[in-house]
Amino acid sequence: MNITLTQLRVFSAVASQGSVRSAARVLDMAQSGVTQQLQKLEFVVGGKLFQRTNRGVTLTPVGERLLIRTATILGECTRAEHEARQLQGDMSGVISFGVATEPLIRTLPAVLNDFHCRYPLVETHLMSGTSRKMISWVRKGSLDFAIALISESSDVTDLEVSALYPSRPAIVCRKDHPLRNKKSIADLVDCHWISTRQPDLSVVPASRLIHLFAANDLPHPKIVATTEALFDTLHLVAQTDYLSLEPQLVTEHPFFADSLTHIPIREPIQASNICLVRRSAVPLTPAAQQICTMLISHARSTAKRIRK
Repeated sequence: MNITLTQLRVFSAVASQGSVRSAARVLDMAQSGVTQQLQKLEFVVGGKLFQRTNRGVTLTPVGERLLIRTATILGECTRAEHEARQLQGDMSGVISFGVATEPLIRTLPAVLNDFHCRYPLVETHLMSGTSRKMISWVRKGSLDFAIALISESSDVTDLEVSALYPSRPAIVCRKDHPLRNKKSIADLVDCHWISTRQPDLSVVPASRLIHLFAANDLPHPKIVATTEALFDTLHLVAQTDYLSLEPQLVTEHPFFADSLTHIPIREPIQASNICLVRRSAVPLTPAAQQICTMLISHARSTAKRIRK
């Protein structure tokens, strides 16, 4: 007996809903049918996928691993359906991709508007997060592609990477910060920082901020909070004396130019490039390929104008 797509869809629904009853309602199936599909799947994998609790069900270790595989399989099935229709001229479906801060500000608005004028039936789902997270989502198949920050320490050996333009990082602070005119990172050693991701101290360097301090023989920066959203970071920085290492572009954006500036330190910050990242062995759907081409073209032409 083999695993079927129906079993995986039922399993995924129960995992996301937290109960058989809720999954049955979402799937428009009888509860007995959901239970039967789960039992068949558990027979095939040879172990329990869920543990019952007073609040519903939770995944077992076997279930947790299977759920990762399930998300990839079901995602590829959806892409296959969209691809088949698109190749026959029906440009509809969904594209999921991640975008880092700089391309979100510089590249995405114009491209997204142009793309949806051309292909109004294609839905785009945008995800944000750290570049490391987005690379992980691309690798797992949760995203079709991502435009992310890639440095020498980024793990992209199994992915296809297209460089778009260099990143311009800067130390961002509020406009009237008392240290806004300092010229060295050493002058900022006692400051408190907001980081856009939890530093993993098992990786050296764990981030550009930690690398900057380490490269100048300074102790670890005093990170008082980490966030998952750039807006949260910039709001905190604009209202306090906290600092953050972010794209310099945010201080030039109309939304933040009146409240933020950057500290012009002389020390170089670890170089990184904004790159488009995708799985090397898996083709994009025609719609995803089209928006990729548009994003790359717009990003590179914008970079040329800036250099001039």
